[in-house]
Amino acid sequence: MDPAAGRHAAGAAPLAAGGGYQWAARVPNWGSAQFRCALEGRPAPGKTFTAVSFIYWLIKLAGAKRVLLLVDRRNPEQQMLQEFRQYAAPDDGPKVTELYTVQHPTSNQLDAVSKVTISTIQRLYSVLRGEAEFDAGNEERSSFELNGEAPQQPREVAYNPALPLEDYDFVVIDECHRSTYNAWQQVLEYFDAHLIGLTATPAKQTFGFNQNLAMKYSHERAVVDGMNAGSDIFRIQTEITARGSRVEKGSSAKRMERRTRTRRWETLDDERVYSATQLDRSVTAPDQIRTVLAEWKANLFRPCFRRARSYPGP
Repeated sequence: MDPAAGRHAAGAAPLAAGGGYQWAARVPNWGSAQFRCALEGRPAPGKTFTAVSFIYWLIKLAGAKRVLLLVDRRNPEQQMLQEFRQYAAPDDGPKVTELYTVQHPTSNQLDAVSKVTISTIQRLYSVLRGEAEFDAGNEERSSFELNGEAPQQPREVAYNPALPLEDYDFVVIDECHRSTYNAWQQVLEYFDAHLIGLTATPAKQTFGFNQNLAMKYSHERAVVDGMNAGSDIFRIQTEITARGSRVEKGSSAKRMERRTRTRRWETLDDERVYSATQLDRSVTAPDQIRTVLAEWKANLFRPCFRRARSYPGP
């Protein structure tokens, strides 16, 4: 890829008219080796459109030969594929899938001639390991959801001659606040490619890995652009949320193992006292949750939407 072309595209590429993120025009030049950046945007539904849009311009103007789009679950994978099928090139008119080959692998074979490959990071890891088959059921949930906050063992990757390091010019990482943890780092860094992360909820690890924040699309900006709806805060406070509470000795309580997510009932040998800051972090109180929901339901329409002209229901 010609770095000069990349700089030209980064400074000139427009997005389709009609609203949406203006990210593609702000991406910095790609002259450095394996440049990394993250794109942060609060209206998450527009993130899919944004990814498809700037991938189109990277191929069209930046000279990108191939782009790998990584997701962490099958559902966003299908959403990305559908967006590619619907996206019409702003300058040429036809659908992107009519101009470029977009592959959505359902087996462990990556098409060597496709312009865009959409894959889960789990399947890519399986392909890099040289496995002949991969259970699609492993793509239903992300490892982030399966393992919760427990630390994961890094996935080690060795060179695979069937997948040369130069196969892709760009690797786009969806939900990069999940996938850029240490567990998947070797998979993400396998190709000699620039890395672009997408997230609506960045964490410290996100910026530690991606190094640069190329664009931040705030909730306030999204409200002004009509992408998000504005909001007001309606506070509901219970006695437990304000002061905490206690669970009496001899009571039955459900305990969950954070690492395995397994649950079991046990009888408390001692009284358990918890503070307000521990609520919904290390302790959950179902009655408190029901109280909040009942109060929210009772005040849902008229107090919360005082400026509304009509309300649903009786």
